Amino acid sequence: MPNHFLKPILIVSLLFTTLSFSQKQYEFDYLIEYDVTVNKESKEIQNNSSSNSTQASKKYYFTNSKKNNYQAIVFDLDSLHYKMCFKDEDGIMFNVNFLKSDLHKAEIMNIKCENVRRYLNPYKYQIKNYEYQILNDTLLDNKSYSHYTLGAINPKKAISKKIGTEVFIIDKETSFHVPILEHSTAYEEWKANGTLPNGIFYEKLFIDYKGDLESKETLVGYWKIDKKIVFSEDCDYTTQIEP
Repeated sequence: MPNHFLKPILIVSLLFTTLSFSQKQYEFDYLIEYDVTVNKESKEIQNNSSSNSTQASKKYYFTNSKKNNYQAIVFDLDSLHYKMCFKDEDGIMFNVNFLKSDLHKAEIMNIKCENVRRYLNPYKYQIKNYEYQILNDTLLDNKSYSHYTLGAINPKKAISKKIGTEVFIIDKETSFHVPILEHSTAYEEWKANGTLPNGIFYEKLFIDYKGDLESKETLVGYWKIDKKIVFSEDCDYTTQIEP
């Protein structure tokens, strides 16, 4: 359990403890930790690589269990720093680096407007090319999980365009949480159809167009938290007219 993320709030240089009514605010009530493995051979096949090794890493999701239009994903940069990638599908994104000690201690993260960017979702039109398929439940270690995939509607196009398939294996005991959909196409498809079962994914796999496993995320654990991201309303692009 990553106790470092759950420590009480302290005042640090890039974080503060007070909120203002003139600030945009995002709330997170769950921290979800995953082990990630990437098949390097699958990733490098286009370069004629013969490598057959895997690369392992950690990945942390900061989520709101009732809203999935936004999330913050945190990766290890090095022994001292994290990289946080935040996206609100309604029009905001930023990538920032934090000292691990700062992120561990703070409940409120103040992001400068200079780091915030407008996000214009380029994938809304793609929902006509993709579909979810809800499959029969699957058994892992004698436990039943919900199971669905996201892939191209046209199999021939999937091969010609080298489009893979995302596989979600959902822990039924986490139905309190809306689907966690990292990629915009996945979110837009869910938003348009809204038929997926709720729940935190126990595993998420990406199968490439040839049917080979390219990457896998496996759940380590999830914990209740109370963290917030805030920034000035001057860079709240969700309320501004698109150019």
